[in-house]
Amino acid sequence: MKIEVQAFINQIQDQTYLTDEYELPTPDPFVADGILAQLKPAIDKAIEKQALASFSVLTEYAGEPVKVTLETGIVNLPLQYIKKVNQFFELDDQAEVNLYLYVTSPLINRSNMRIDLIGTVASFEESAAANWTKIADLLTKDLEAVVIGSQAPKEEPVEKKAPAKKKAAPKKMATTKKKAPAKKTTAKKTATQKTTTQKTTTKKTTTKKKTTKKAD
Repeated sequence: MKIEVQAFINQIQDQTYLTDEYELPTPDPFVADGILAQLKPAIDKAIEKQALASFSVLTEYAGEPVKVTLETGIVNLPLQYIKKVNQFFELDDQAEVNLYLYVTSPLINRSNMRIDLIGTVASFEESAAANWTKIADLLTKDLEAVVIGSQAPKEEPVEKKAPAKKKAAPKKMATTKKKAPAKKTTAKKTATQKTTTQKTTTKKTTTKKKTTKKAD
């Protein structure tokens, strides 16, 4: 089964592929059988239709999440990283579609993910029984890695040291401009002129009495 890279990207971005997620309590014993019982019917149907697909089982172990996914793709990257696909191909290339097994858990390894190639979708049905045995063996090893990871001493989170504070550059002394001395304003004292009130001398008008001489 081959597909044009651009067509593959379009189907994933448009979510026109077969997909589902199943929740499962922690299997006891913690083995592959119960998980694959959930995934096998859906994957067989997708392979029969030669369709793109992604089916997952969500469970947990020792209080940590464990996700098992069987997914078709053209590169060993989960479909959630579809934007990186064009880094590996030209958009008009014809690429072979493969089936991948992804196991995701903080207990499995430092990268929190294990990726295994199962084979091409085109040849899967020709030897379906052998392919499912291969899937079961790989998943068994992955689950064992999860168990071992749960028993490892937990690393204490390293405290991040606060970056050393940069020494502040010495502050430049603020140069204050000296103000020019204020000019002394000599206020001329206005002499208060004393207003001298001139005394008005009123002249007495003396009325001279005319003396009339009597006739002799």
